[in-house]
Amino acid sequence: MAVLDPTEGNERISLLEVDDEFDVRLRWELTGANTTTTGGFWIVSLYSSNMDGTGTMVGLLAASPAIPITPGVSPRKFEYTFKVAPPTPKEGLYKLTATINHAPTGNPNQISEMFDYAESTPVDIRTTVVESN
Repeated sequence: MAVLDPTEGNERISLLEVDDEFDVRLRWELTGANTTTTGGFWIVSLYSSNMDGTGTMVGLLAASPAIPITPGVSPRKFEYTFKVAPPTPKEGLYKLTATINHAPTGNPNQISEMFDYAESTPVDIRTTVVESN
């Protein structure tokens, strides 16, 4: 999982201003003998949890559409990028968590036991950041 600044060539970031948009890129792989027969869809969700007791950007931030899984040779690589734009970013210190669920039919309410997650390093969102040259 990487938190990226789309206005700075997608550089990795962990310090943002409240009015900054940011992207969260998630990459994962499906490996093993069953990759040639596994189909269905991925449902990916992005959550934020408060680490400093003051932030209000908590809970579900975004969810992907159903991402198709085409059977193939291992490893099967996948990627999804969440776009987080104002007014969603709120001042505070956060941990971002993405969940990756398998849904045989693409219905997010009908998921299988195939599940994983990824977590970011802390993300600090401030009202003002003094930039140095």
